[in-house]
Amino acid sequence: MAIIFLNGCTSAGKSSLAKALQEQIDEPYLLLGIDDAFASLPQRSHNNPEGFFFDRDDRGLVRLNFGAFGLATLKAHHRAAAAIAQSGVNLILDEVILTPELRKDWGQVLKGLDVTLVGVHCDLAELERREKERGDRVIGQARGQFDIVHKDMVYDIEVNTSQISPEETASSIIDFLAQNPSRLALSQMAKTED
Repeated sequence: MAIIFLNGCTSAGKSSLAKALQEQIDEPYLLLGIDDAFASLPQRSHNNPEGFFFDRDDRGLVRLNFGAFGLATLKAHHRAAAAIAQSGVNLILDEVILTPELRKDWGQVLKGLDVTLVGVHCDLAELERREKERGDRVIGQARGQFDIVHKDMVYDIEVNTSQISPEETASSIIDFLAQNPSRLALSQMAKTED
């Protein structure tokens, strides 16, 4: 079955876009995302060096980091997503690819599946405005992720949510899917990982 893989910074509008896609696309699609992986952990694994925690990267910017249990959780999440698609259910993934290791793991577990990789971009000023307005994010995450989530990614289609609604963005993705039956980004990205 088909996977629409949305990758972008926190507050880029991926969740709103995913819901708009679910409403507009003819076939039913389940929605699964990185926030589901976070929510599945026991509370004691949050803000914990074995689970997930915030620190600063070598640039001094806020980073969502993870320990051994956090990494194992993310990799299990990847495999659960692949299993859903392999069971015959269409899937929209709402993701933030934080490291090269996670990018490579996604490529491995989704190999051979019908995946459309969508780069979800948003201007930094708008990301930061949304991050503050939401009130449920660590301030500085968006800036910390801005230069890393799209690094070394290959996309089938890229969208920018800064100025257009989730519904308009969803329509552009659906139009792309209808006009481009072959998606090659995942296989192209896998070649660069070897």
